[in-house]
Amino acid sequence: MNIKYLKIILLLFFPSLLFISCEEKLQTEFGNSRVYFSNTSAALALTDSATLTDIAAQGDTTINMIGIYRSGVVDNYEQITVSIEIDSAYLANQIASAQTTLPANMTDLMTRYKNSKALGSYFCTVPTTVIIPQGQRKATVSVTLHKSLIKLYQNSYFNYSNLDFKNTNIIKDRMLVIPLKIVTVSPNYPVLETNQRSFLNITKCIGLKL
Repeated sequence: MNIKYLKIILLLFFPSLLFISCEEKLQTEFGNSRVYFSNTSAALALTDSATLTDIAAQGDTTINMIGIYRSGVVDNYEQITVSIEIDSAYLANQIASAQTTLPANMTDLMTRYKNSKALGSYFCTVPTTVIIPQGQRKATVSVTLHKSLIKLYQNSYFNYSNLDFKNTNIIKDRMLVIPLKIVTVSPNYPVLETNQRSFLNITKCIGLKL
């Protein structure tokens, strides 16, 4: 074959091969894979007459409130194991700092939880690992509230009435908070830093009926 024609064929063939390779890549994987909490905060309202009474009578009560997701699009999602923990020390430190920090220097986290209480394993538990199954993009984290939580609600400090909730001038920062953190992911997927933590806010409304 004439060298000149061979060069022309190669020049036409390799760009096409490169395009096909890129096209196949786009079909099988798109976007950066990150693991993260679906919401950085979630709310749960409890009442004396309903949920709190159930917890007092039955003991441990499990709720499914928080989800863990993985981003990115692939043809077949592999199974992911996410290790999580209750990081009450982190939030307790933020709350303590909020008591002496000037308003202009307050972070959003300090402002939101300045008058709240971070809960530890004595009041609640979560599984140490959560599995995002093969072929799935999300999993639910089960949070178990312990009967010991009732003791905290004997303190009227955490009470809100219906009128309180309707009053926009009242800051709703007196909450019991379960602070969760993604610790590790296996296989080694990166964690979305802005959503590495999630806070379950438990609010007591004394007048609301569920």
